[in-house]
Amino acid sequence: MSNKFKIGICAGIVGIIAAIVGYLNVSTKTPEYALKIVEESIINHDKENFYKHVDLESILETSYEGIIDGMMYSDKTMTEDTRESVKDFTEMLRAPMLLSLQTSIDSYVETGDFREDDNVGVAELLKRTGMNKSEFRGVRNVEINNADNSQATADIQLYHPELEREFALKFILKRDASDNWKIIRIENFKEFITQINKMRRKKLDRYLEESAEINMRHDKVIADAEKEYKSITAAGSLAQEQTRKSLRDLMSDVVQKDWESRKAEFLKLTVPKDAETLQNLRLKICDLEISYAEGYAKWMEDKMAATIKSAEENHRQAQTL
Repeated sequence: MSNKFKIGICAGIVGIIAAIVGYLNVSTKTPEYALKIVEESIINHDKENFYKHVDLESILETSYEGIIDGMMYSDKTMTEDTRESVKDFTEMLRAPMLLSLQTSIDSYVETGDFREDDNVGVAELLKRTGMNKSEFRGVRNVEINNADNSQATADIQLYHPELEREFALKFILKRDASDNWKIIRIENFKEFITQINKMRRKKLDRYLEESAEINMRHDKVIADAEKEYKSITAAGSLAQEQTRKSLRDLMSDVVQKDWESRKAEFLKLTVPKDAETLQNLRLKICDLEISYAEGYAKWMEDKMAATIKSAEENHRQAQTL
């Protein structure tokens, strides 16, 4: 199995397990052997053996808690009251979401297909956790707990492109009365989600700072252009050719070019997913203001009412946005 094994939809739970055990060739009655059986049950589409060694209900319950807590507590701007309100809402979603996860995993074990089209909510949830971008890098430190030999741990190394580093997910296995081992939870799933969301917030903050600096510089140019516009119109009349030429040049050479330059700078930014809507809004504003400047400059030549009407409508839309 390749170290570049790509985890797809729902592979945050099943795919990791399948990848792990491909590295193991071990004796029975060990945690490693339990993982090996899980691999074979997935390959052979054997649900019965899969569930003998995977406590899926426990994994899903604890993973759901980790997703919600990790996403909420990584946002330092969220108040405790807001967290409580969000938590109440997510509790309403728990049952249907866990059922969807269960359905996806059942489908994968039985057929090798997650049927992601039927589980759009699950797909979106795993996108938010970042699990669909993770790459399996290896298994380390498979150990039986010295204080409690009925429990074992295994570190699952994942590389996540948003973290730009590896992260070790700690799988917990439990031994039953027959000495068989079963995967029961992922101990540090909340920490994993928290780290991803902190990195996303860091990248979002960087985008906001860089885009704000762009706006501040170009807003000054536009403010100066507005002063120049008032100066030109105060000194002459739109009936005068020189006045119209000065305004045309101002709109074409200053206003239009500055909005084009602003747009070009926005397009060079690295835009995190959470800022895509804001980025698109800013680009739309640039396009409208460019059209306004083009239209106004054209009106200085053709003197058509329809030309200035269209230009001013673009400016109005830009101001509204």
